[in-house]
Amino acid sequence: MSEIIFYEQPLNERMRSFLRLEHLFKHAAYTLRGYSVWDSRSTLTNITAILDVLSRNDLKTELLKELERQEKTLAALSDLPGVDKVQLNNVLKQIKTSQENILALSGQLGQNIRDHDLLSNLRQRSSVVGGSCDFDIPLLHHWLQQAPEKRIEKLEEWMDKLEVISQPISLILDIIRESSYADDMTAEKGFYQQNIESNAPVQLIRVGIENALECFPEISGGKQRFSVRFMQPQDSERPIQYQEDVKFLLVCCAL
Repeated sequence: MSEIIFYEQPLNERMRSFLRLEHLFKHAAYTLRGYSVWDSRSTLTNITAILDVLSRNDLKTELLKELERQEKTLAALSDLPGVDKVQLNNVLKQIKTSQENILALSGQLGQNIRDHDLLSNLRQRSSVVGGSCDFDIPLLHHWLQQAPEKRIEKLEEWMDKLEVISQPISLILDIIRESSYADDMTAEKGFYQQNIESNAPVQLIRVGIENALECFPEISGGKQRFSVRFMQPQDSERPIQYQEDVKFLLVCCAL
């Protein structure tokens, strides 16, 4: 059976920020323990990008609001029949711990590593294309000459300090993704549109298609409706709309 690939589209700015952070944390973790200089460079680049996202003044408040919203919604499920109360209480405990850890942070998120000279230099040069060359940041060139074990140890230290943010981001997105079931849908001649019920706080649209299909979905949406347009890549031109019917999985993540 062909592998199912999921494409996601956030429907609000809060989810956009959380998905970007998830992406950056995963990328940083993937190269974190690599021994090459390029692994360390990649991890550093992603850490500085994480700090840039965290520099938004309202992000700490948004994170706490979402945790509080999920806590109230899930707590209301405790008396429903068929609910696994052990698992539910475990999730609620994780949410509570995340809230307490975030509230204990002073200043901006990531403030505990933001002022390190190496990270500060990298952030200042991030707007310049190729701005982290050896001649641009001699401090970085010097740092990269250290033994791999020493570089990895420092990178792990910085990532550990950011775990207070990565853990709740992962928790929030896992809960949202698992909040709804996948429905079998068909996009006639590559197009599908659906209205969103006003009482359903849909935050994320997920579209799953077989990897063997020679097309990909472009998802767009707002508060009232969303659409999925399947596009076919072209070798040297812009993608065109797929003209065949496409069977796909649709998950409207509402919690």
